[in-house]
Amino acid sequence: MQSWSRSILKGILSYAQEVGPWHVWFSTDFNQQQKDSPPKWQGHGVIACVRPENEQFFNELNLPIVNVSDDPYPTFKAPRVQTDDRVGTRLAVQHLIERGLRNIGYIGPKDPSNAERYCKLYNEAASELGHVCHNFQFEHENPAYSQQLKQWLINTPKPIGLTVWGHGYAREVMALCLESQISVPHDIAVLSSSYDELFSHACFPSLSGILLPTESIGYQAARTLDLMMKEQDHGAPETLIPPKGVVARLSTDTLAIEDPKLIKVINFIRAHAFESITMDDILREVPMARRSLERRFRQTFNHSPVDEIRRLRIDKARKLLAETDLQMQEIAESCGYATYNYLTHVFKKTTGMTPRKYRNQFRS
Repeated sequence: MQSWSRSILKGILSYAQEVGPWHVWFSTDFNQQQKDSPPKWQGHGVIACVRPENEQFFNELNLPIVNVSDDPYPTFKAPRVQTDDRVGTRLAVQHLIERGLRNIGYIGPKDPSNAERYCKLYNEAASELGHVCHNFQFEHENPAYSQQLKQWLINTPKPIGLTVWGHGYAREVMALCLESQISVPHDIAVLSSSYDELFSHACFPSLSGILLPTESIGYQAARTLDLMMKEQDHGAPETLIPPKGVVARLSTDTLAIEDPKLIKVINFIRAHAFESITMDDILREVPMARRSLERRFRQTFNHSPVDEIRRLRIDKARKLLAETDLQMQEIAESCGYATYNYLTHVFKKTTGMTPRKYRNQFRS
């Protein structure tokens, strides 16, 4: 069973322990095409990754079904819980821009269709943040795609930050860079659209990735199914859960900035972002005209130094909300805010939701 499937199942079992007892049957082969129910199975509901090839089977079950596929199929009418890829792609682009990379790219297959959709969202995010995206999309069945990708990596403008669809393809990109004597992360920074702790350390340098909310998807899918089986209102037909953030490893550990003063500024901000620092503190550390600093910083990072401080604080708040049970005031102080009320104001302005609502998405 793949790590994605195991995390989904973990979330389902977490919910089942709260409301059970549930007897849960699951397939051990993620890639098999489901064609029949288990022998003597008398289930009351299904959580499934619905695909075109198994859609008819699930329709014929005539049971409440929640779809956890990351690609919507409009002909299959069932509630769906998935990662909010619009948020995920923006996180990916921002992570690369924050490292001073002017060139941004995307690598992924044309099939399945969710990879094509991810590419579209990634390009939209890059455009919104003021960057043109360099894309390499390929037909996975084409035996020559690996050599074509290798040549593309050699010829692409550098330094460049690349987001690769899935950690399997990302590890292949890392291997091709090594084979071509391309330095990772200094020539090409590599970020996977998903993160796996084991696979991240199975290559060198270790691979950065987007931490998907897979366990929360399983939990929310089980909750939705429980309401459906009880014939209660289960809410919206689609639930989108944002990724937990970026797990930064060595493959994106670079700072592609030539301006020595800006390097000092960004290092100072990252070292003191969770303290009560102001622009005056930055200018005392790196003496220069305020207007010049703001102009040069915005040209490089597409936002101001104050925006960078806010971004780091909100990223930390996201992580603490998703992964800890700290009180809201403790989180506010850990992120450099004196009060929870002010954190709420900034967090809602940045993410569109309150800290409590954000945390509730990950309760499992």
